Amino acid sequence: MQRRSRGFSLVEVLIALLILAVVITTTLTMFTMRAKRMAAANETILAWQAIANEVDYQRRVPYSQLQKGSLDFFTSTEILTPLAPYEAKVEISDPVNWVKQVTVSVRWQGGKRVEKITINRVDTGGNNLW
Repeated sequence: MQRRSRGFSLVEVLIALLILAVVITTTLTMFTMRAKRMAAANETILAWQAIANEVDYQRRVPYSQLQKGSLDFFTSTEILTPLAPYEAKVEISDPVNWVKQVTVSVRWQGGKRVEKITINRVDTGGNNLW
């Protein structure tokens, strides 16, 4: 008597399920990591937008009015609300008599994430219109 085999054996089904589980787990992990990276990219974009606004303002402040020290942003930081709690600071130093360095920074996630830029302002005796 010949035995006819119909369907899959238990071992074949278990191997197929294992492969399917690996594929699904990998796909879900990939989508989760993508979502985290997109959120981080969006936060970075918000920080740079606020920094760009403040740098634009600081470039137009007359050189004589730039006071050494740490300041809060003059421009609105409302755009940074999704990053709360955050710290937005402007640091002004004068490494040389006729040069002032203006550093604009945004810190969030307890200081784990930081974006900053430093511009040099030079006393040209002009009117700040380039």
